Amino acid sequence: MLMVDLLRRGGLQSQEQLVVALAHAGEPVTQATVSRDLAAIGAVRGPDGYRLPEVLGDPVRAGGDGADEVQGMVRRHAVSVVAASSVVVIKTAPGHAQMVATAFDRWPPEGVAGTVAGDDTIFLAAMSPDTAQRVAMELSEAMFGGTA
Repeated sequence: MLMVDLLRRGGLQSQEQLVVALAHAGEPVTQATVSRDLAAIGAVRGPDGYRLPEVLGDPVRAGGDGADEVQGMVRRHAVSVVAASSVVVIKTAPGHAQMVATAFDRWPPEGVAGTVAGDDTIFLAAMSPDTAQRVAMELSEAMFGGTA
């Protein structure tokens, strides 16, 4: 697929840039089509532009439950992790939260019901305060190269 090839080359910061690149390659499309196609292939926008899900780890190739990919994302992008009642709050560098949250959506820690992300903050909704404490501890260990 042409869009995948363009995303693998990198450097596309916006959907508009992707529309132009596709048009230059002989595939005129609208921004709405690009938006739908990006969602369909699981591409996310990070600080370096749009990325494919394989950057985050492909569950088929990675095998297992994805814990290594999540820990790697936390290690590379998290600034802090804290439990607040039954929510785990993860701070990242600006522009990194969506990319990291995608990994949590693919491989949620045990006892996490859902993920909400902004620009530099991720909320993991845990099933209980005890679960939030456990997940925060595991992610804090991952930040410093430990294992969960």
